[in-house]
Amino acid sequence: MHDSIQQSSIQDLLDFLFSLHRFGIKPGLERIESLLDSLGNPQESIKSIHVAGTNGKGSVCSFLAAILQSAGYRVGLYTSPHIRVFNERIRINGTMISDADIARLAGTMMVEIKKEHTTFFEVTTAMAFAYFAEQQVDIAIIETGMGGRLDATNVLKHPLATVITSIDFDHMEYLGNDLETIAGEKAGIFKQGSAVIIGEERDELIQLFKQKAAEISTGTVSVVNEECSYNNLSMHSDCTMQLDCTIQGIGIENISSDRVGLHQVQNILTSVLTLAHVSSMFPIEIDAVRKGIAACTSLTGIEGRIQCLSVNPPIVLDVGHNTACLQRLRDTLHGCGYEHQQWDIVFGVMKDKPVDEMLEILAQMSKTLHCCAPKMDRAMTSDALCEIAQSHSINAMQHNTVSEAIEIALQSENAVLITGSFYLAEEAVLALEQRGISFTRKDHRPEVE
Repeated sequence: MHDSIQQSSIQDLLDFLFSLHRFGIKPGLERIESLLDSLGNPQESIKSIHVAGTNGKGSVCSFLAAILQSAGYRVGLYTSPHIRVFNERIRINGTMISDADIARLAGTMMVEIKKEHTTFFEVTTAMAFAYFAEQQVDIAIIETGMGGRLDATNVLKHPLATVITSIDFDHMEYLGNDLETIAGEKAGIFKQGSAVIIGEERDELIQLFKQKAAEISTGTVSVVNEECSYNNLSMHSDCTMQLDCTIQGIGIENISSDRVGLHQVQNILTSVLTLAHVSSMFPIEIDAVRKGIAACTSLTGIEGRIQCLSVNPPIVLDVGHNTACLQRLRDTLHGCGYEHQQWDIVFGVMKDKPVDEMLEILAQMSKTLHCCAPKMDRAMTSDALCEIAQSHSINAMQHNTVSEAIEIALQSENAVLITGSFYLAEEAVLALEQRGISFTRKDHRPEVE
């Protein structure tokens, strides 16, 4: 059925692409290189910035894209995973790739996909590069998937800059069991002659990144903590913030951000420092920096980063999916004035995550924990999650679906927090919208003929 893409519905095609998850995660570049070679190696014609890290890389990519868009450039943005629809992963100036373009590009790759047993992420990455090349973007912002060295996006040979965000424990079965090993895998995106920007804050990891950069003779190495600073930070109950910052001695005052938290301050500094390194090719006025940061979510369509959907009562959605993410979520909500708030928390998590550690954090914030499971094999069952939560002395309820958990949480008329997984967010967004609660942004998805 899938050989005749023109006769298939987009849902059939997406079902086929998602079925490639059965090939799992297969580190290595051989398959993606073969696939891109069959497409004429479109990645070689794209100017790019390549971003890796455990947490924050999606936000850094969003800030980079939003600022560049505000400066008038045509910007490709490749991120993962999506929240609502597959198309979110591939955007140009905030507009998602159309169903028609997905079908057309997938059709050109189908023979190679079947021959090489290519993975879902490899196909998506190749599609992004092909789309950005044919649409002649000025620059593409590329987020790695899980790792760095063996990540499918690491076919980029000459990025203008490579960026490392915060490093933490995640995907240890593929990346290693200590932070130094994980950092070493992330540093695999460094390229000879390309600028390196380090957003990680721990000295021992910064030194490791500097050493890795020296070993392959990268371009200039810049460390955010050494070249940037901020002050006059204020966070607000609607999960926005204001600050002043200084980048390489240049002050930028009165920055408003639609993303909030000390971690987002670091992501903003990382993004603006990165753009300073490409300014000879992509000059940007300070006003464009302010505009991009202020409207990052609406400009790029990348959602779910401690995003306030309602203030009275508070409803907050966050895609945080590991211990470090939840620690930052807790600290940020405290900074937004919710230090004493006890939340009705809708929580679902993948069974390969450190669930006990995550629950220890949520226990401090929870009035009621609404345990649910997204519809995917990796998800921990709601009854298993509820049992573990109760062992942490959390008032926990088990729900059969994410939608049911959302419904009961909203009925409490208490503050509601939704977190634990991108996959949970995907189902939660649909459930919220069915109940009249939507994101305060324009819809970037184009109509498809």
